[in-house]
Amino acid sequence: MSEDTELERIKRQRLAEMQKTLSARQQQAQGATNKLEPKQVLQRVFVGRAWEIYNAAMQQYPRIAEQIFRELAQLVQAGELQGKITGEQLYGLLRQIGLDIRLDTKIQVLEHGELKSIADKFKGD
Repeated sequence: MSEDTELERIKRQRLAEMQKTLSARQQQAQGATNKLEPKQVLQRVFVGRAWEIYNAAMQQYPRIAEQIFRELAQLVQAGELQGKITGEQLYGLLRQIGLDIRLDTKIQVLEHGELKSIADKFKGD
């Protein structure tokens, strides 16, 4: 009988070690999902032209924009920022911070089922 109790003790010890290892792996996996890239987190909340503003900001002010978007992603993950973020809202936020984001602006006119630039429209008349 002492062999049976010794065997049971070893089994319990081994089971406890396996549970501890499994728990550690689950915590690591959970930590990895909490550390998503800011772009992945923002993908859930950006709508409209927000990605255009995001890309322009990253191109024109890479270091500052990266910090801003990292903080914005943390606010989204923490639940402090809820709802969708449009391009206009993001542009306004960046302007308030002091970043003047330059965007390519095109004015087009629909004439006879064809889109023409405003320059072509004035040339044609």
